Amino acid sequence: MAVNQGLKTFAENTPEFTNQGIDNLINLVNVGFVGKTRSIAQKIDASTVLIVGQKNALKDTMDTQPHLNIGRFIEDLAVHSAKILTGELGQQDLNDDRPNTGSFLDHIQAVQGFIGTIPFLYGYTADSINKGVAGHFGTVSGAVDTAMNTLQEAVAHLTARSDALADTQATKNAAYQTASQNIINFLNGLDDSTAFNESTFNSLQSAFVTAANEFDTTLQAGEYISFRTNMINSRKTIVDQIALEVSNLAVIRTYENTITELSSYVNLAADKDTRNLIIRTSNNKNFKEYFENYEQRNSVLNPLYTDVIDSSLDSKIEEILKIKGLPDVTDFQNIDAVAQKALRDDRLATVIKSQGKTSEQIIIDACDVLKIDKRNKDTFALSKSLLENLNNRDREVVKNEITTQQFHYRFIFLQSS
Repeated sequence: MAVNQGLKTFAENTPEFTNQGIDNLINLVNVGFVGKTRSIAQKIDASTVLIVGQKNALKDTMDTQPHLNIGRFIEDLAVHSAKILTGELGQQDLNDDRPNTGSFLDHIQAVQGFIGTIPFLYGYTADSINKGVAGHFGTVSGAVDTAMNTLQEAVAHLTARSDALADTQATKNAAYQTASQNIINFLNGLDDSTAFNESTFNSLQSAFVTAANEFDTTLQAGEYISFRTNMINSRKTIVDQIALEVSNLAVIRTYENTITELSSYVNLAADKDTRNLIIRTSNNKNFKEYFENYEQRNSVLNPLYTDVIDSSLDSKIEEILKIKGLPDVTDFQNIDAVAQKALRDDRLATVIKSQGKTSEQIIIDACDVLKIDKRNKDTFALSKSLLENLNNRDREVVKNEITTQQFHYRFIFLQSS
């Protein structure tokens, strides 16, 4: 439901979406050797002289030590995040001859549908299978911020140490930057294809490979080890996140259609004649099993226990306990009440004989049956331990009731689709 306050101002403006947040993180990393590798990445992408094979060869060369080729993956991150906002990473509408991959808003609406429908269908969250906001838009919604900040710290440290010291790392860092700059100069000189010198191109790549390997070797000792590890891990986080989003957005229409179709089938189950039609015409026993058992399962449903997902389970348990008036005993010093609660417990009701026994004796017997440690405990201490056990049992009973109801409520037939 919309909140009216502020709605007029909202309606008079446009969102003006931007990936400036990502650009700000990139700018902090884009220093020293990173800036040069990013320049090469941009020039490779933009070149109209290099043929595909030459571009791929140079990309492979730059990835000699992938974690040092930071410019490549932060450039990919910048381009990727911009494309998310234009919608161009979405799936083409096959019913439209024009380019139509949907807008950013279209994609947000689809994902919002996943967030609501996936728990209903499967009983787990969309995020748990990477089909939520983070799985489609994580790069612009904060999923890589920590990795970028960690990367910035590593690059800043290497750069600062290189500026301050004349150690091996500083020397090899400088050599890596020189090798990168030589490639930049070569690419800048490619006015047309006739200016391309294959021998020089190969020689520059060979020099870069040597520089990259030697630079990386210096980072495998002393104070640099942890920063190197952080660069490797940060790169993986960012590259994997980009790949996840590209994969999800590329099939967003197909997935949305699948989810919508499944939901439509569910709506058919309430009518007896329609259920019978599907049962008679479906050749998939796992699919029609839902319809065959719908009536029986529906008869045992309790609305109070449905629509529960993992993230809301604890709050639902508390809600049901409150409705049931539980915990019904909270004062362990009221040993008569604790004893009576013990006699109502499903684990004790048929085991403990209460006739002729005092409340203290019932509590002791209950502790024995439940294997509650009695050592060095007086009656009140035993009552406290027993009451905690009994109240925890109430929670477990409610949790099991929810689980049973959810089992009936979910679409078991989807597991085979």
